[in-house]
Amino acid sequence: MLPEAVRGFWYRLGEAGGRTRRTAWGFVRADARYPLLHEANMAAVLEEWAGLQPEDVRSALLPLLEEAGASHDHVEFWASQASPAVRALRAEGWGEAHDALMGWEGGRPTLPSGPVVVREVSESEPGFLPWYRASRHDFGEQALAPAVVDQLLGRHLEVLRPLGLRWFVGFLDGEMAGLASLVSLDGVRYVDSVVTAPRFRRRGVATATVLRTVRESLATGDRTLHLLAVEGGKPQRLYERLGFRVWGRVVTFNRPRLLAPAPGTGGSS
Repeated sequence: MLPEAVRGFWYRLGEAGGRTRRTAWGFVRADARYPLLHEANMAAVLEEWAGLQPEDVRSALLPLLEEAGASHDHVEFWASQASPAVRALRAEGWGEAHDALMGWEGGRPTLPSGPVVVREVSESEPGFLPWYRASRHDFGEQALAPAVVDQLLGRHLEVLRPLGLRWFVGFLDGEMAGLASLVSLDGVRYVDSVVTAPRFRRRGVATATVLRTVRESLATGDRTLHLLAVEGGKPQRLYERLGFRVWGRVVTFNRPRLLAPAPGTGGSS
């Protein structure tokens, strides 16, 4: 069962930027400024509805995607994962991914006393935005197209930053080595963009940055702190060691649209 505080957070975040439409089962949204970004053009199923049909989702989502010129069909099931809609998309051969929804249950954290120095930065920090832009390539196995990175950075600055997005950078040997970010809405926080530059990995950067975000969240009185991690992957095991616990699963389906942008501008998850 999806925690109510988490459900409310994603409804609020779903209303940020572009066009959003609430439905009986969640919401759909699209933003013509960022047609290559999956997270800006998507459906989110947040309510339990055992009889949810694929056409219920398509009829709400596809008109918005077409209007925005989105590159992909993207549907996230935070709930209703046993519904006919999930079975149908799976049978149609959509790309499928599973993330663990994890919440903080570790009490007040003790920050590590190693060489990593973590501090909050802003877009005016010298050298930060070019480094932040380059760090978007370190999340997956393949480098992102330049147009995708441009749109990611634009959305973070134009949509998420005004909502209160905060960046915490871990420094090693005086260099930016890794990052974790926070978004807070109505007392609920989401940890995102946890990344370490390849040459600084296995030196405690992720541990230091994530625990700093936890401390900042608890210090402001937030009642719920959560994040997403690829189910069964190394990040999930790291977060469990730090004090996060699995609260649920998010099943995501994605496929390129028939009328997609030109080759070489593939979207980002």
